Amino acid sequence: MIQTAHVGIGIGGKEGMQAVMASDFAITQFKYLRRLLLVHGHRCYDQLARMSLYMFYKDTVLFFLCQIY
Repeated sequence: MIQTAHVGIGIGGKEGMQAVMASDFAITQFKYLRRLLLVHGHRCYDQLARMSLYMFYKDTVLFFLCQIY
């Protein structure tokens, strides 16, 4: 049962389709889970890297603007 998670992954099978219907991502077999985690992890890492670069850029610009005035 998917109750508290950032991303829900449902695996379809003999048990039914309730977990698949309530999930964010649906896969049919466990062997596809590795690729899904790698792709999702890479996307999260890329977004965090871009956000940290943006924060450094923003702080640098604000610092220099405060030095001018």
